[in-house]
Amino acid sequence: MNYLKPLNLLGAALTALATFALPLQQAQAADPFPSHPVRFIVPLGPGSGSDTITRLVAKLVTPELQGQSTFIDNKPGADAVLAVQALLASPADGYSVLMLSPSSMVINPLINDSLPYDAQKDLRPVATMLRSAAVLVTGASSPYKTYAEAMAAAKKSPRTVSMASYSNHYRIGALMLQQGAGVEFNYIPYKTPGQVQSDLMGGQVDLALLDVGGALPLIASGKVRALAVTGKERHPKLANVPTVRESGQPNYDLYVWIGLGVAARTPEPVVKTLEAALLKAMAQPEFKTYVTETAGAEVYTVGSKEMEELIASETARYRALSKQVDISQK
Repeated sequence: MNYLKPLNLLGAALTALATFALPLQQAQAADPFPSHPVRFIVPLGPGSGSDTITRLVAKLVTPELQGQSTFIDNKPGADAVLAVQALLASPADGYSVLMLSPSSMVINPLINDSLPYDAQKDLRPVATMLRSAAVLVTGASSPYKTYAEAMAAAKKSPRTVSMASYSNHYRIGALMLQQGAGVEFNYIPYKTPGQVQSDLMGGQVDLALLDVGGALPLIASGKVRALAVTGKERHPKLANVPTVRESGQPNYDLYVWIGLGVAARTPEPVVKTLEAALLKAMAQPEFKTYVTETAGAEVYTVGSKEMEELIASETARYRALSKQVDISQK
């Protein structure tokens, strides 16, 4: 009798069983999320309003992530494309979190046919942080004292009044201003809001749309002059500054929101853990006080489902706008 044949079969079966069980054992042995530091990727440079608020959230969320530390990775450039690429080049495990905005999730997909990512397929929204109107500003030495004066000059001599632009979202906001006022600006592209602020104060550029939080200290110190805010109502920190609607464009409004997201392939349990931790962190008084008092913005914290609905609504709005105004990159 050949005893080797049953033994060989038994050995093969045991080997197969071990091979099958190994991935399961490895999965069971894997550390649960979170087990090491979490990186927050910001598509703007240090010191920007978006960078500062993301740093605050990263600090506040640490206790909610079992005490795991967090750190900021600034990836400015290409209107958030470099930051998105940095996220997608990392493992989809929740340890890389990207600051999202209308530029990365709504505007870029509408204006760039060669975008190296698909916002809907590659990115997964997790939670929003805040929403804010913008403010149209000019330098302290500018001849324009009011919105009407700036628009009159732009109408009298097309493309002589320069408009700084450091993001596609604000560039489109300026295009909406241009269309409503029947003028044509000379657009000057910038990479960061800090560069815009510097050239505004130096008189190298005439106008710019800035986030209210970043502009408030400059307005208060007299370094720039506020001409109009882009919200539907006057801003509580700029009560004497009229809205664009009050200034002659009754249907105009422009808000910017920022939130956080991960790679779309991130496991659902990890997304839910992050979502719960972020929402709990942003419910703290320190966050609310900073957003309303320092950033001059509105606390706007919703989870992944509501954030997806917001992005879909914004996409539909700007797609409709693209049929009236040329929002393409030039």
